[in-house]
Amino acid sequence: MTLPALPARRASDEGAEDRLPPSKKVFALRNLPLGEIRAIGFDMDYTLARYRSPEIDELAYRKAIRLLVRERAYPLWLLEAPYDPDFAVRGLVLDGARGNLLKVDRERQVVRASHGARPLEPEEMDGIYGRRRLDAAAKGFRSIDTIFEIPECALFALLVDASDGKRITGKSATDIFQDVRWAIDTTHRNGEMKTEILAHRDFFIPKDPQLAPALERLKRGGKKLFLLTNSEWSFTNGVLSHLLNGEDQAYPEWTDLFDLIVVSARKPLFYLEGTPLVAAGADAPAHAFSGGNAAWLEERIGASGQSILYVGDHIYGDIMKSAKTSSWRTLLLIPELERELGLLESKGPQLRRLVQLETLRRRSQRHLSILEDQLQRNHHHRQLLATRLSPDALDALNQEAGSLSRESAELSRRVADQSAEMAGLLHEVESAYNPHWGPMFREGDAQTRFADQIQQYAWAYTGAISNLYAYDPNGTLFAPSPALPHEQV
Repeated sequence: MTLPALPARRASDEGAEDRLPPSKKVFALRNLPLGEIRAIGFDMDYTLARYRSPEIDELAYRKAIRLLVRERAYPLWLLEAPYDPDFAVRGLVLDGARGNLLKVDRERQVVRASHGARPLEPEEMDGIYGRRRLDAAAKGFRSIDTIFEIPECALFALLVDASDGKRITGKSATDIFQDVRWAIDTTHRNGEMKTEILAHRDFFIPKDPQLAPALERLKRGGKKLFLLTNSEWSFTNGVLSHLLNGEDQAYPEWTDLFDLIVVSARKPLFYLEGTPLVAAGADAPAHAFSGGNAAWLEERIGASGQSILYVGDHIYGDIMKSAKTSSWRTLLLIPELERELGLLESKGPQLRRLVQLETLRRRSQRHLSILEDQLQRNHHHRQLLATRLSPDALDALNQEAGSLSRESAELSRRVADQSAEMAGLLHEVESAYNPHWGPMFREGDAQTRFADQIQQYAWAYTGAISNLYAYDPNGTLFAPSPALPHEQV
């Protein structure tokens, strides 16, 4: 039995009047001295712009299905297939060859899995993957690193189930995997989806009134700001003009807030050789470009390496590659964080009871181990000394054995009751996060691969750019002090 993390202290705790609500915090993983930062870069999609989910996910799901029906001869009934917004979470891995979805822990071992939408039992998982490290970068696997990729999981599972049920014929799991990947990519590239988003931007792109003040405070703090996005100029301009134009009198146009604008960046290729540098568009300002690479950006912005902080939502394309290739400091945007924090707080009583039960169970198990050892010792003594002990001494040993057996049986029942109560509570808590996959960051008391990647490559993480407004642009974000187990006694 393993336990999830405990929630943060409640608002009623001592000193609460000076504390930010957890959903408004920036969580540092290592000390981040903002005074050393000369330039701060931002991704756009799900970073500056937070799209309405699951509505935008279903839009991608529907458009991908239409492409599969129209161009890959998938059956018409798919057009009516419902979308389940709760099916998948970020951080999963798709196994295209086997038709499986996987939740992987920090040791890269599969801890939950489904074939299509059918959950796999532990015995089935072990039969397929064993207790080996999974290489999620190997051919045939795909990591679900962004919210944009959530519909891909749902569509993949739907089609695998349909193939198993003979509602789709002539398609292997690999064929389905490749077709879904093509359909989702094409949906985002062919312009139809972006046109619909911009046509209904008030619905699909909710405004954050603190976004402009947060950016403006960073500029007043002496930071150069740059935009680095894979989206093309027309979509970028449409989204950010909706979010930022007219929000600050000193910067009436969104382009005024940024010292450098880079669109169609082709991250993660941008951090290496990049692509040819051209003007962003005919209606774009002079400091807006398309393409380029990291070395050019650093020269243009007048900052490099750890004097740059880059903020994005993609653990690989934004965080890992910029950290490993360019040595930029990184801030990961996790839009799901607000919901996770809310659940962590609302499930606080159950989590505290779980910790209490686990403490009691471990004590009981430790005591039970001692009792069982005493029983073995008693049995050993009776065998060795039976011919040398008096009847009274043997009777005393027999009475001791009976007492130890009764106490051991009672303790075993207590451990079983504690384990049963814990199992029920743990299922209740984890199902609240996601009925299929549990929490995004944990599996019991083990971190997921996604959480481990955050710890390795991000300097800090938060749920929204606007959360930066509460922090001094030249102060330091402090990480919790690391401690060895004996220092926590």
